[in-house]
Amino acid sequence: MSGYSVSPEELRAYADKLDGHRATASAIKGLVDKADVSGKSWGVVGVFVFDTYTNMLNDLRDTFTAMEEGLQSGAGKFRDTAQGYVDQEEALQQILNGIKVDRG
Repeated sequence: MSGYSVSPEELRAYADKLDGHRATASAIKGLVDKADVSGKSWGVVGVFVFDTYTNMLNDLRDTFTAMEEGLQSGAGKFRDTAQGYVDQEEALQQILNGIKVDRG
């Protein structure tokens, strides 16, 4: 016996937390989209910094997209792992229930 104990409920709860973080990342990405302004808004200063600003904004958007995808993937993996433990426990219980013990 390994000495480890796993609670599928805790794994699912952690997956729910990851979903919450994904929602936060999505909300921030939405704010990044709102921060995108046209080149005309920059005036003379924009001639020098607009491309840099746009590139940095795109990088930030890509970062939050990657965070969303990673958090969604992580949540799914934790849920799949929790279900795997539940399935394993149920299969083992069925095996043990099928063993006939003569105590007599």
